[in-house]
This record gives sequence, structure tokens and C-alpha cells, in this order.
Amino acid sequence: MFDRAGFGFGTSLKKFREARRVSQSKLASRAGFDHSYVSRLESGARTPTRDAVEQLAIALELDQLNRDELLASAGFLPGELSSLLSDEPEITEVLGLLQNNHVPEAYRDSMRQVLRLLAEQARHVLKDGDPAPEVVAAA
Repeated sequence: MFDRAGFGFGTSLKKFREARRVSQSKLASRAGFDHSYVSRLESGARTPTRDAVEQLAIALELDQLNRDELLASAGFLPGELSSLLSDEPEITEVLGLLQNNHVPEAYRDSMRQVLRLLAEQARHVLKDGDPAPEVVAAA
């Protein structure tokens, strides 16, 4: 599985490990694994479980954003879904509004319908190769 930057889990793990100047052996020891396991993870010869990724993130003392990046690179949903959308603040805001029980349900349903229509429109553009419809910018 590839993370947002196009790197696989092994590459991401190695990047975080080297940034913290920790050897494979030291990381394995901290996470409770055999040295060869970390080596095989970094080489792509082994696929980690979610628990293994979380143990490695703890052993590397990663903050939540980096922990979520490591989880995503291994193909797991992050602890904070919004971290996947860190480059898309508008989507993060909409997600927050959809999850906010203080926003009336009828309004949230309307937002969902608009999102469905946008997604459907994008699928048609991708499928048909049609040029994107004109979008009028908000004033």
C-alpha cells in the first residue's frame, strides 16, 4: 500500500526511523519485535498488522499526524480521519459539519446530497472524458 507521498510502508517506516536516528535493532527492541521483523518490514518482504504499526509508531514517539501517515502507508485508516485530508481544509470543514449534531439534520442531509451530486458529476467526467462543467466561483 502506498501513502500520499507515493511511498510504501517500508519506505515510510525507514524515513521516520532514520529521522529519529534509531537503528533497526533499537526500534525492534523498543517495539517488542525481532530485529529481522523490522528489516523485513522496511524491505517490503513483510506486511504489518495494524497493531504492529501502532507499536512501531509508539516506539518512534510519533505525533498523531505522523502516526496516521504511517498507518495510511500500511493501508489502514488513521486514528484521525481528518489527517488524511490535511491538504483539503474545505473537506475537513465539511466533514466536521456533517458530524456536528448541532447542525440540523435536514441541513446535513442537504449537504450529503450536494456531495453525492458532485461525486456523480466527477465520475461522469472521468468516465466520459468530457470537459469539466463550468463552475461559478462564489463571490
